[in-house]
Amino acid sequence: MAYPFPRFASAPQTPQSLKGIESPSSAHLRGLDKSKSHATRWLIAFCGALIIVALFWLRSRVYQPRQLDRIPFSHTDVDDLFNHFEGRQDCGIASTDIYIPPVGRHAADQKHSLYCPNRATLLEAMSGGGRHGFDTPYFPKGCHFRWYSTPEICMILDRFDSIVFLGDQTLRHVYSAFNMLLRENIALGALRQWDMKESERETCRCANQLTRPECLAYSVTDSTPHSFIPIDRSPATEDLHTAFSSILTRELDSYKPVPVIHSLSLATSLSWPTATSSMDEWVTLADISQKNVPFLWVGPNAAGHLKPPSQILSQGNNALWHYTIEMAKEAESRALDALGMYNLTLQAGSWDGSYYGQKVVLVQAMMIINWLSRLEST
Repeated sequence: MAYPFPRFASAPQTPQSLKGIESPSSAHLRGLDKSKSHATRWLIAFCGALIIVALFWLRSRVYQPRQLDRIPFSHTDVDDLFNHFEGRQDCGIASTDIYIPPVGRHAADQKHSLYCPNRATLLEAMSGGGRHGFDTPYFPKGCHFRWYSTPEICMILDRFDSIVFLGDQTLRHVYSAFNMLLRENIALGALRQWDMKESERETCRCANQLTRPECLAYSVTDSTPHSFIPIDRSPATEDLHTAFSSILTRELDSYKPVPVIHSLSLATSLSWPTATSSMDEWVTLADISQKNVPFLWVGPNAAGHLKPPSQILSQGNNALWHYTIEMAKEAESRALDALGMYNLTLQAGSWDGSYYGQKVVLVQAMMIINWLSRLEST
């Protein structure tokens, strides 16, 4: 007799609880559920607290002043930073004519949140800005640079053994403005007025200290710890090499850097080979000194509307723009910083089509001071 094929046994079932009676396994599972629920609630609370802490941290990072240049932010509103400068009234220049600080959405943002966060963005912003009308204040692109007071400038300069300006007449005017800011003297700050007669001091006041040949003869070129070395070719003469090397080796045991602001343009008729040769020439001398020597290449000004027709082809804005772009690339390929002045001067008044007055060169000097503020001090 055949027997039916036995069916597979069904999977064991958990005993069901009877009314008022709970099986040991059910009690165990219910305990596990309570433990999991407690752990989940604790984890959610912990994550929530972590998120709140992170949000407060991010908020503090956004609204806290960033001391990227190691100069404390001033929250004192000053209508005119030149109020106490000698020659402020005679020369007719107010800081509000040439610089407008950034204004944020919140009052706390005004002094810090819109300034450039690092040296690279600072140089890009200062090079790529523009004006909202002819001779109006210049606005950098994307973020802003600071306008430092004289005590703040001294704090910046104190981080270096010396500062060297190395260039032609265009950079010499910027160096003149650098001295005006340090000496708080718009009228005669670029000149050795102690060597001048009273009549000469009257003649050379304000804009004349930059434009008249008889006044330029008294220009300050060496005011320790900063100097101007005039160059108009490459290679330069041996005595200029010696002067440069002596500045770099003045403090052999010091760890402080010696920044160099370098420019060469109209003196060489915008010669590209001369400019690149000059870069290599002075960088090589700096390397020999074994000092920390950061370089800033400064591009040429734009051509003003009074540029003589005979110079338009060789020194017009088309030639100047291409020179600006290509020399910036050459500088960067040598690990040098580069600052363009083309945009700054494009809509500014020039007395001869090549050189610019105090309102422009004061801004140029302050831009260079901003670059100095972002350099490492060791």
